[in-house]
Parts: sequence; structure tokens; C-alpha cells
Amino acid sequence: MGEKALVESLISDAVALITKLDEGGTSPTFAAWYYYDDADEWRLLIASPVLDPLLQKQEAFAYRKVIEALGSTLPAALSLSDLKLVATNYQLLQALKLLIGTGPRGITRAHFKDCTINGIFVKELIVLRSA
Repeated sequence: MGEKALVESLISDAVALITKLDEGGTSPTFAAWYYYDDADEWRLLIASPVLDPLLQKQEAFAYRKVIEALGSTLPAALSLSDLKLVATNYQLLQALKLLIGTGPRGITRAHFKDCTINGIFVKELIVLRSA
């Protein structure tokens, strides 16, 4: 499979979504574009302590919070199918906390490609927030 490119508008829309989630009190402690090699697609991974309890028993409500923020940002390229909500104890997040620290409201653009992070192989990853 060929590697699908991540367009700049998706990255900009993701930053706008993170900002809107911050404003709404659902501040993500982690947000990153992750390339799933087997599916040949990028997904925006989002984790927030506010969403953790909902992900365990009411996953639809967790997605609803993010969809509401997404709808109010008027993104041109980002859609629900691009998102994947993960718990804050997700293994990749824990490994990245040791490498990147943006602070609770910080945004960065840390790019990883074809590497292993704490035993986890990453084909490609663009971290926007890791607090």
C-alpha cells in the first residue's frame, strides 16, 4: 500500500478543534494524527480526562461532546470519520508523555516516522498536544 498523505487543512482543523474543546471544558491532554498502515488512513487521536468515564460506559456521549465542538469550528476538511477517541491511559500516550510535554493548553507539531517508541512501532505520527 502507498502511504496516504495528510493534508495541511486537516492539521489546521485539528488545532481549531483542540482549541474549541479547550474553550468548552473538555481540554484534551493528548491529540495527534496517527497513520494506520494496515488501513492506509490517518486518524486524529484525542484523549481527555473528561471523556474517560464516558468512553467506558457511554462512548456515544463522548463522541457527541467532540462532534458538538467540531460543528462549531466549521472545519473545511475534518469530519467525524477522521476522529478516534482514546482513554488517557492508552499505551501510546503513556509512551509519548516521556518524550513530549506541551503543557495543558500547548500546541506543537512533533513528527515521528518509522520509529519505535517504548516498544511501540509507529509508521507515522504527528503529535499536536501531549500534556
